[in-house]
Amino acid sequence: MHHIILSVFLFFIVQTGFSQNNAADLLKAGNEKQVAHEYKQAINDFSAAIKLDPKNPEAYYFRANAYSELKENKKAIDDYTECLQLNPKHINSLYNRGNTFYEIEEFEKAITDFSEVLNLDSTFYDAYFDRGNTYYKTGKFEKAIRDISKGLLLNPNNADGYYDRANAKFQLNGYNESLVDYTKAIELKPDQNDYYFNRAIAEFNLEMTSDGCKDLQKAKDLGDTEAKDYLKEFCQ
Repeated sequence: MHHIILSVFLFFIVQTGFSQNNAADLLKAGNEKQVAHEYKQAINDFSAAIKLDPKNPEAYYFRANAYSELKENKKAIDDYTECLQLNPKHINSLYNRGNTFYEIEEFEKAITDFSEVLNLDSTFYDAYFDRGNTYYKTGKFEKAIRDISKGLLLNPNNADGYYDRANAKFQLNGYNESLVDYTKAIELKPDQNDYYFNRAIAEFNLEMTSDGCKDLQKAKDLGDTEAKDYLKEFCQ
């Protein structure tokens, strides 16, 4: 799920002090290294900027993103939190921290952050999708469906959204309903093997064996290694 919003240094900073100008240069250099996937070097620049300008929330935000790319999740969370202490309405820090909590399976904290994002901006559709997926992880499938549906109202061409909602409907034995969503996901992104695989499982539950076997074959053709075993078991 993890949709970390990466940093792009596009804002203007009004500065008067020599040290602040150096901090701005360091942030710019750090972002350039981040774009080049030189995350450790970027962290060095962001850390130096923080020493010069420790009250700049963006410096902590950028460094958190770099830590996240390196899967140093605890450090990333600490920096997102520091950013939010300096700017409680820094919506991208809230969103990214929520995703980082999801990564370390602290799902309730992730839900809290995604909810706060939506309190700040009710059109932030990725927060609906990600909160929905977090509800799914905690077994709250109806809440997952509700959130993903809200996300799809705002972003109706999101193939993963239909796929994720289909999975939640499947867990509630809504095989016909899940079939509709799997099919829509496939229409939008026809090269995803897991879409075909999961639609096949729904079809088998609906006793649509022929269709299920066709979808398993398609999944196999697209590289799904598990589909091969299912084909042997259900389609021969």
